[in-house]
Amino acid sequence: MSEELTEHLKSFKIWCIEMKKIYNVELKEDDYIFITANLEPISSNYISKMFNALKKKHNFERFSAHILRHTFVSILIAEGTAVTTVAKIIGDTPEMVMRVYAHSLADEELKATQILSSLIKIE
Repeated sequence: MSEELTEHLKSFKIWCIEMKKIYNVELKEDDYIFITANLEPISSNYISKMFNALKKKHNFERFSAHILRHTFVSILIAEGTAVTTVAKIIGDTPEMVMRVYAHSLADEELKATQILSSLIKIE
């Protein structure tokens, strides 16, 4: 995890603690970092509701956490990140990454062959 992300998470945790103190909510040693406006832990249901609200507000046909994950992985692959590294980051095996995201690699292979073709000029 980057230093910048670490600092953001630490700042958010401090904010959460301050909010709980302001609203006289008991702090526990094992409290969650991410909380809702009601000072409750964020659940997967809450995240789904947020995605659905964004989808409705912006008239997206398809929008979900899974699509963001897919986009993130596709960008990493397009930028040349090793499949083994991508797999480690997302908690999958390299084989699974290859099976699910092979189309991204195919696009990159096509670009590579086009570059090679442009370099080889047969007269």
